[in-house]
Amino acid sequence: MTIRKRNVIIFSSIDWSTHWQLHHQLATSLISDGNRVLFVENTGVRSINIGDVGRLSERIHNWRKGMRGFFNIDGSKLTIYSPILIPFPYSKLSLFFNKRIFNLSIFRWIKVSNFSDPIVISFLPTPLIQSAIKSIDPKISIYYCANNMADSSISASQIRPYEDYFFGSVDIVFTAAYVIQEYAKSFSEKVFYFPPGIDFDKFEKALKSKKGIPNDLSGITKPVIGYVGALGRVFDQELLCALADECSDSNIVLIGPKYTDTTFLEGKSNIVFLGTRPHDQLPYYIKGFDVGIVPYICNDFTEGVYPSKLNEYMAMGIPSVSTNLREVREFKETYGEATIIANSTEEFIEAVKLSIVEKNNTSFADQRIKAAKTNSWESRFKGISSIIEKELIIVESQLMEADWKKRFKGYVHLQSKRRKIGFLIVFIFFIITYSPLFWFMGEGLVIRDIPKKSDAIVVFSGDGKASYQNLSYQDRALDAIKFYKSGYADKVFLSSGREQTISDVDMIKLYLVSRGVPESSIYILKKYPSSTYQNVKMVHQNLEKYNVKSILFLTSPLHSRRALLTWKRHATDIEITTPDTSRESIRNIQWGVGLDKMKVITYEYAAIVHNWLKGRI
Repeated sequence: MTIRKRNVIIFSSIDWSTHWQLHHQLATSLISDGNRVLFVENTGVRSINIGDVGRLSERIHNWRKGMRGFFNIDGSKLTIYSPILIPFPYSKLSLFFNKRIFNLSIFRWIKVSNFSDPIVISFLPTPLIQSAIKSIDPKISIYYCANNMADSSISASQIRPYEDYFFGSVDIVFTAAYVIQEYAKSFSEKVFYFPPGIDFDKFEKALKSKKGIPNDLSGITKPVIGYVGALGRVFDQELLCALADECSDSNIVLIGPKYTDTTFLEGKSNIVFLGTRPHDQLPYYIKGFDVGIVPYICNDFTEGVYPSKLNEYMAMGIPSVSTNLREVREFKETYGEATIIANSTEEFIEAVKLSIVEKNNTSFADQRIKAAKTNSWESRFKGISSIIEKELIIVESQLMEADWKKRFKGYVHLQSKRRKIGFLIVFIFFIITYSPLFWFMGEGLVIRDIPKKSDAIVVFSGDGKASYQNLSYQDRALDAIKFYKSGYADKVFLSSGREQTISDVDMIKLYLVSRGVPESSIYILKKYPSSTYQNVKMVHQNLEKYNVKSILFLTSPLHSRRALLTWKRHATDIEITTPDTSRESIRNIQWGVGLDKMKVITYEYAAIVHNWLKGRI
């Protein structure tokens, strides 16, 4: 039982141009069986770093060469989508914009491509992908967990709660490692183990072929210790260096892309980097190995890694040596002497030396080839396809049995409910936006004292960034100048809430000096407190130094109530006057206020409650 003539969307955790992996195997097999596939390239599980520049450049190139990132591969039924998104997968703001860009793009493509009732197979459990799946409303949804993604990096660890939810919300879970399967079973009853397999026919053909090994390998002196795969952060470079030193009469050949700095290895004369090679040519390269290795660091991430290269080595009949990984231990329990597991650097080196000697043992070679054959991708895909098809039969039968009257009634009820909710939202919005409610609330925050002669003028300039945006520091500067020149005080104290390259208090000082206030009368406080409470305490300490007993206090009108309450709690020896600085001759009731003002008013009331609970006012 296989999937045929279906529409399938694959949300991949890698890009299509990446070295050949499980994602490529799945997509090409689906196409071979007559399905249409949309392959969506990696949308990210972590924030970007300098190493991602090349990948981002390729994305931009794909976007330009395709139709807004969509392009076909050789006229086949495979379409690739290379999305360009804001690269912060867990930021609420980024997610807000990415959802609209990403979901809309896919929805439009589905519509114009007549890609109805798709099956969704996702290798990613991120909030963006889950949102996209929800908007697509697929026939069935599948999570293919290819590795222990949450342990891949500190940034990626944020994915754990989303992944846990995803395990339980999809229809089927496929895993590529036993440790992931065991974990996923606590969230879902439909969890199946399907690690990567190999195209055995290609390896068998290469094994029997009279075609020699590639030229760039044939010139390397034997014995050859070979590795096929990515050179990433789990690649144990220290182990490889030790191996190179102890097996100085051998050459270590590394075939695959570099995803990490390998400077540590490049000084070894018997370590050869061949770089990435076409997937179809890998059997001929492995044919030239005397032993294949899996030199991975053992950690939480690699406990969930199934090294498919073991099957590739075995398919060519060569011995293999691996570090002590969970999946390799499971592998060895099934296939016995097909591979050797080393528990230390010393064991690894000795195992490699022994494998080189026993390379030509034909009985062992036949055993390895038979083991590899049982792990062919063809058999894996048949199992995957059968499970998906069975789930489709269940889902489709349930839909056919559903009562259309019941569904219609539910639809009508839902529409009615939505209309009521919509009306309520509009009504509330109108009351809040166009009534004088927020004006009255704002008036309750404003203190308007009659100015009187004091020892000093104290100016709170604001939080820095906000004051620059609305130029409120200019108003406070003008007020300070007015009261100083009117003889209300002979000292001016300036305090800011945020450090800047050129702070707002510096700007206020420039205003004051330019308008005739002597520089000697201006005192700038440079500690940059993080709250009104800290600001009051800091300024109070400075006022005591200058024997100031009364002040004219200038701040934002909407902030004056909270600030005055704080002054009265922590500076009881200071007489505070918050003068009326309004430039309006008549204060008429305002029917409605702007969104920015609403936010400020709401924040101030919340801050008053918060500071009261903290005992600061």
